Amino acid sequence: MTEMTKKCYDMVDEFLKKRFLSEDEIWNFYIAEMASFLNCEAATYFEANDEKKVLMIKEVLGPVSREIGNVAFKYEGIAGWCAENKTAIFSSNVMKDPRFSRKMDFASGFRTSSILAYPCLAGGKIIGVAEFINSKSGEFSEEEFMAGRVVTRLVSQYVYILRLEETIKKLSFKGESTINNLSGGFIGVDLEGKIIFFNPKAKEIFEVGDEYSQKSLGDLANLCPEFVERLNEVLKVGKTVRRQEVKCLVGGRAKVIGYSSISIKGVDGKSIGAGVIFQDITNL
Repeated sequence: MTEMTKKCYDMVDEFLKKRFLSEDEIWNFYIAEMASFLNCEAATYFEANDEKKVLMIKEVLGPVSREIGNVAFKYEGIAGWCAENKTAIFSSNVMKDPRFSRKMDFASGFRTSSILAYPCLAGGKIIGVAEFINSKSGEFSEEEFMAGRVVTRLVSQYVYILRLEETIKKLSFKGESTINNLSGGFIGVDLEGKIIFFNPKAKEIFEVGDEYSQKSLGDLANLCPEFVERLNEVLKVGKTVRRQEVKCLVGGRAKVIGYSSISIKGVDGKSIGAGVIFQDITNL
């Protein structure tokens, strides 16, 4: 293992050990660690809005960080080209690079001589660009450039996974909230027959508390054996029923329950469980 490979491995290992509370924390850590790893004079992370073709400076390290913080501009220069083409750039002499724009140097008084720029991609979409400017060692190496590509891709995928997890949490919360506010009872089980939904109205109809949450499907036999049969039919052969009635003994009294069974499907359309929707129709 070369010294650079070891340094790269150590940086990634440290990254994976940390627990981040936000995307900003991730990019702040990434920029700082990469700047140290590449031994460069300055570094910037730009957040990309690909729809509007705009880059906004989110994190800056270097001698002119205060002068250029929170600046937004249309895709231009090396960072803009990197975002537009979703391609990493190794520009060893920016004065001979037609993609380079001098506007930032003019505004800040900083002098750029070389740049490593990396597109940060999440699900194939550009979410940002990272730039590392002027090697303190004199010039960047091809090995450093390639190591930076690997680390940037890993961090970008990490952010993408966090975004997916957050989306799933929001969808799950929205779905659970909807189920809890149904006017009728709802009991749902996953593919293994574990009870994952037992909404407030179901508890009210069967006059129980939280004791059935996370229990197995067989435990429902204590409340309504027919529900067990109907849910098993959905899980095993995909058979559902509509507008059926069953009598259940609840608190020593017979209740007439009107119900339908359904298959619970995921976002990909595949079955992830089964459920029964029901009402107490005893007095109707």
